[in-house]
Amino acid sequence: MSTIQEDYILRMIQMMGEVITAALHLKTLGQTSEADRSLTNALQTIMPEHADLVEMVDETTALTLLGDSKLVEAYVELLLARAEIKMALDKSSEGETLQARAIRIFVKCIQGERHISPKGQLIWGRLSGLDLHLLLEKRELELWTDLDKAIQKGLVIVP
Repeated sequence: MSTIQEDYILRMIQMMGEVITAALHLKTLGQTSEADRSLTNALQTIMPEHADLVEMVDETTALTLLGDSKLVEAYVELLLARAEIKMALDKSSEGETLQARAIRIFVKCIQGERHISPKGQLIWGRLSGLDLHLLLEKRELELWTDLDKAIQKGLVIVP
């Protein structure tokens, strides 16, 4: 990957982090609807050429469009922040859908990469705290369990 591509990805990740931080701050100020709008529009602002596609397609295609595991991690964090805001707005179903998508994308990313970054480990821990039985189908839950065991046994590389 060229330096220009790396810089572009890092800028997108930084922008997503800033948007998430600002939205969560709005939530603490009681401006949850504004936070929801901010996060809903975040991907369109950050990567307008792919945003609609990333949101519409299945998880495997979304991974291909995002292309970089660091960007996938940032996208998963964005999905989780959006889910948190949806839950605060009493839109549990929408929040759970976002959580499930975050889980599926992250699992596919780890499966494809066969490694998990330190930041990825934090995301994994956060996802582990969700009610996985509610969010995943049986075979997906089994895959999660197998992957969790592989991470614990060191079969998934941790740099």
